[in-house]
Amino acid sequence: MEKAHFEEAKIWLQGAEYISNLGSGREKYAVAVSMAIHSILKANDSLTMKFMGITARRHDDARRLFEDLVKKNFVKARYADYKQIIQDAINNKAKAEYRGGFFSKSDFESMKREAEKFLKMAEEFFK
Repeated sequence: MEKAHFEEAKIWLQGAEYISNLGSGREKYAVAVSMAIHSILKANDSLTMKFMGITARRHDDARRLFEDLVKKNFVKARYADYKQIIQDAINNKAKAEYRGGFFSKSDFESMKREAEKFLKMAEEFFK
């Protein structure tokens, strides 16, 4: 099951990249950011499922669960600051999905880099 979550995380990110290259409207960046956010959260789900047998019931729980992975030494301490990637994703989620916030190409590129970084870390556990 945890591997399926990780594969979905990769697909969310691929979809985000695809969406970001469509047409000329700026609305695509809000959608692409949202998809990159889901990629991060899904990758986190893959880790929490693998090591603790659970996933976040609410997106707000994702950071705490990641912190638990680090505290329990399932995830190396050098990745402890990746909790901020999750927090940034959560902070932008409502803005991207519900509040009609504006996101630029630069915003998307930044979120994409964060997602790539998080997925690269998570991939270590699925090789």
